[in-house]
Amino acid sequence: MPTFSLKYQTSENIPPPFAHAIELSGEIEQNKELALSFELTYLDRNLLTEEEILDEGFSGNDDFSWKGTLPNVWKDILYGNLKSAKPLKIKDLEPHQNFWQLDFEQQSFYPSNAEKFSYLLEEIQQAVFEKAQRELPLHLIFYKNQSGEIKETIIKASFVERKVEITRNLNNQGRKTSELPWDELNFILKNTFSGEFVMDVAFNQKPLHKGTFVNIGDGYWYEVGKSLLIEPYKIQKLFKL
Repeated sequence: MPTFSLKYQTSENIPPPFAHAIELSGEIEQNKELALSFELTYLDRNLLTEEEILDEGFSGNDDFSWKGTLPNVWKDILYGNLKSAKPLKIKDLEPHQNFWQLDFEQQSFYPSNAEKFSYLLEEIQQAVFEKAQRELPLHLIFYKNQSGEIKETIIKASFVERKVEITRNLNNQGRKTSELPWDELNFILKNTFSGEFVMDVAFNQKPLHKGTFVNIGDGYWYEVGKSLLIEPYKIQKLFKL
């Protein structure tokens, strides 16, 4: 029964209230779901006032811990990453470097593929938040009304199940739903969230006028070029998925 632990801490260059540490540990056992323990701790917040913390969009206490299981698909992904991890010899961390410590198969080391583990850890954190009902599954809507043509693309993603579902609707002729490869989700997120969302000028109902709009699940419709400041081609690419 392989066991593991993964410890991560943001670099010295990351100030509070963003500075944080994550500790992930668990057991990988055949014929059982992935057993996990997840702990998120924010660092050095005593250096800030409560008002300063709230101004950055956090709450008074954002620390979080959870124990539970994730489906078998996560067990396979995590075990593959742990098995392929190689040690990287580092004497002292530079101020811009994050701290990593991987304990697996009687070894304790800084993984050479830390960037890959960083993205994996983000995915696991989102899966844990979803499983703990701290956050809802991802639900994005891309809507375009232009030149007499209406296009709607809906993306639903479950980090718990590692599944991405896409629903297309052209000119209100009926919805067609299919599944996308999980790797497509990173492409979708990068293109959607690379812009600036301006809530103050967003719509709280689906707009009827011409334009291109994005709903990210927060109850608002953001118009590209007005309340979503982004290069329009990034959103247009998502209609072609």
